[in-house]
Amino acid sequence: MNRTVIASLAISAWIFTASCITASAQVRTYDPPLGTKTLYVSGKDTDAPAPAGYAPFFINYIGRHGARHATGTTELVKLDNFLQEAATTGGLLPDGQRLHRMVDILLQIENKYPSGRLTAIGEAEQFRIGKDMGQAYPEVVRQSDDCLQVMSTPEARTVQSAEQFLKGLASASQCITRTPDDSIRLRFFSLSPAYKDFEKKGAWKQAQARLESADSYQSANAAIVHRLFDSAWATKILQGQFYDFKTPGGFTMAIYAAAVIAPGLKEELHNAGYQPEEADIFSLLSSQEAAALDFVDAARDFFVKGPGLDTEGIQVRVAAPLLADFIESTDQWLAGGKKGADLRFAHAETIAPFAAIMGCEGADIPVTDPFHYADVWRSDRVIGYSANIQWVFYRHGSGAYLLKVLYNERPIHLPITTTQYPYYSWKDVREYYLHKLHTLDADPGRDMYGYLKMLR
Repeated sequence: MNRTVIASLAISAWIFTASCITASAQVRTYDPPLGTKTLYVSGKDTDAPAPAGYAPFFINYIGRHGARHATGTTELVKLDNFLQEAATTGGLLPDGQRLHRMVDILLQIENKYPSGRLTAIGEAEQFRIGKDMGQAYPEVVRQSDDCLQVMSTPEARTVQSAEQFLKGLASASQCITRTPDDSIRLRFFSLSPAYKDFEKKGAWKQAQARLESADSYQSANAAIVHRLFDSAWATKILQGQFYDFKTPGGFTMAIYAAAVIAPGLKEELHNAGYQPEEADIFSLLSSQEAAALDFVDAARDFFVKGPGLDTEGIQVRVAAPLLADFIESTDQWLAGGKKGADLRFAHAETIAPFAAIMGCEGADIPVTDPFHYADVWRSDRVIGYSANIQWVFYRHGSGAYLLKVLYNERPIHLPITTTQYPYYSWKDVREYYLHKLHTLDADPGRDMYGYLKMLR
């Protein structure tokens, strides 16, 4: 970046700052955008009763883990060290000093707990979802003869999520099966070499680069840097002179990554003697600046985990094993005639592509212009903490079945015709998804590990 551009950015930064919330504000006056770290808010199930003669009997479920601690402190430590170096040389302005204190507090908290485990809020989220299901469908999941199959990835946070969910479910079931390490169906994204290659150097990177070069993002970065550092440090950061943060965006996104952790640590902060506002990094940012950082951060999730630039892209097709499992497991439950639930606990990387391959509203529309992705997809709604998708099945004495799909506990539309929304004919839904899986060469029953290895 040449000096003319730097100077231009600096001027626009001060103009941008003048129109925003004052830099020294002590109280945040907006709800911060937390992206995938958004705390869970349950939706409202439908009041529309099932058609006459139908009763619920089986729930097929997939959920993301609850609010968690950082999966590691490396980035927090790097940010803290950088701020300490600036402080030592007198380069921090008052808001920079406040930021340094906040980062230090977050490090104190995170160093007390195992990385990646659920926070108290995360445990409460999962307990509440389980409780909601138990209260809504007690005849399906709370009776002694109801069967529960519980699956998770091996990570502690998903195992914890399953435990807390079951506590909230409060089932008297004498028929519980647990599978604590189901990687093919729940961590498919980690088993496909082609998908991992797409993550590193897919065409989406060009779209991401366009967003990062936008004036709004660059101006926000410059305004934040000038607010926190004196002119000498600010100039060096904007010129990319530091090894740890080679671009202004690298630094501000490190701030954003720290900021979104704090809301999920409310109980832990209280136990350590701190008030939430003492770690509220968003209080140092204007609403426009926070939105600019969130927009760029969430875009990567959209491109790499969601519909992105192509709903038939590898980032969606990689979820075929889970869709096939939903079909297979449903067939088995229907054939067996038992009541109960298949409960799966996984990650944001599991939920986003599954929602896209299902065609869930608000989760499956691609874009050609990356600047408009937020018009069709929101990470906070699709893959916030504890995001979940439930297939609730109803059966009739005649042998017919209906399906209602809940996304975060609210009914959603599927790309399938129905005359009795939110209830769909299972026969129609099954045929639709079987056709989709067949076009992907991912028919139920095939070797899904082989499918992931051969995926292109």
